Amino acid sequence: MKRIFITGIAVCLLQSSYAQDVFDALRYSYPISSGTARTQAIGGTNISLGGDISSVFINPAGIAQFKTNELVLSPGFNFNKYKINYNDTITKGNKSKLNGGTSGVIFSFGGGRYGRSRNNTTLALAVNQTANFNTRFSYGGRNLNSSYTEKWLEEIKYSNVSTIDGVRSSFPLGASQAYESYLIDIVSSPNGDLLITNADISKNITQHFAYESKGGMTEGAIALAWNSNDKVLYGVTIGIPIVQYDRQTVVTENDGTGNTDNDFESFTFTENLATRGGGINAKLGVLFKPVEYFRIGLTFHTPTIMSLTDYADATITSNIENYSRRLNNDPSKPTSYTYNTKDVNELTGGGDENRYSYQIVTPWRAGLGLSYVFREISDVTKQKAFITGDVELINYKAMKYSSSQGSPDVGETEYFNGLNSQIDEMYKMAINARIGGELKFKTLMVRAGFNFMGSPYNRNFVNDVFGEDLPGWRMTPSLGLGYRDKGVFFDLTYAHAFGRNFHVPYTLQDASYPFAKNNISNGQVVATVGFKF
Repeated sequence: MKRIFITGIAVCLLQSSYAQDVFDALRYSYPISSGTARTQAIGGTNISLGGDISSVFINPAGIAQFKTNELVLSPGFNFNKYKINYNDTITKGNKSKLNGGTSGVIFSFGGGRYGRSRNNTTLALAVNQTANFNTRFSYGGRNLNSSYTEKWLEEIKYSNVSTIDGVRSSFPLGASQAYESYLIDIVSSPNGDLLITNADISKNITQHFAYESKGGMTEGAIALAWNSNDKVLYGVTIGIPIVQYDRQTVVTENDGTGNTDNDFESFTFTENLATRGGGINAKLGVLFKPVEYFRIGLTFHTPTIMSLTDYADATITSNIENYSRRLNNDPSKPTSYTYNTKDVNELTGGGDENRYSYQIVTPWRAGLGLSYVFREISDVTKQKAFITGDVELINYKAMKYSSSQGSPDVGETEYFNGLNSQIDEMYKMAINARIGGELKFKTLMVRAGFNFMGSPYNRNFVNDVFGEDLPGWRMTPSLGLGYRDKGVFFDLTYAHAFGRNFHVPYTLQDASYPFAKNNISNGQVVATVGFKF
């Protein structure tokens, strides 16, 4: 009869009921290049330029330049490619998906309070995709340092759980199923009972990780802006982001020794996670025109406060060869076992669904933009060109988790405090820079831009944890064309992002983190069609 007796104290609560980690926080906080085709063609630069519905999500003061009403639609298509290096094994793959840029409607109310034509108020209703979660990638290789099963051992070791039922109820997504399928167990030793894994590194472990996710974060917004004599423009946006995230993770480990009687042949762990929720934020902006041809923009985005709920289930299938037969002295025992979340919940009298709600706060952002417009006059159709640039600060250290309960228990409080401390150590303030320009030939326009996103990671922390300086930057050059005539416009843009990042399949307290290096290569085509009315 198997039993578990935990003698360790609670150093850090790693309970599977709380599925959040430091990397999940970045998913909802890392901005992507988005907007209309015009904005994306100039590198996403629009803090000081204005005159585009994308200003609703960048600097709402920019929509105060509109003198007419406008309807805008921006469909798009994304090409995701990857090349991942895990323990010197290279894996390639791709996934493509439809997405969308900024779409909406703008209403301009001219005349102002005193009837001056250079004063107006503008109202905009818009929607924009602020995160794209559609990815599919996999990688694998030989790992001589750790096994994924050690993650489950540590969950138990560093918790205050001391009974089998406690393991089942506290760790319904992995550890309990690994225990029920004999993948992890307890053995006696001169120093007392020890937790062990049958998939230990002496078996020359070969690992494979596969991830597929879909969904995105779509933000609906209402913006109001005011134009004071075309010299000072200011505006505010209230945004409502909606999160839909679905991910399937499949982890496989195999015995690489070829020994058919060493208590481990393989296991497959499949986890399904669905996250739903929403939040609220505000964007404030001002735009100055000290002279007709020069513009200065300032913007501040408040943190987004989001309430999210995770729904998760998992299944483990293990092949532990003759281990259970010897343990139970019963040759009729099977060599392979499968347990899922429902099986474990039935043992504890729980329901079929593992659900947990929490809150997350994303970073604040502040930006400065400068634009120079060649031949800027009141008749915008006669403008010849512009060049514009932005610099933006994002404080990733400000990301924060918290319980959605009014009075969280001690375990939750300790868990989230520890998680927020890790975020504070791992992340830093990042600088993003963008530049773009346009040449105009009567009704046709040619555009180009460049977007650089700095690494959100604390370099010293990454070096200490992973033993090397892992990058996290991204660059996106872009090209676009535009057409405007008689109240109708059409824009088309291609932007290609490339960069370097890394992926961590699991984290351990007692061993070095495994990681995979990721070469990013993502293309995006965006089209925008608009009508003035």
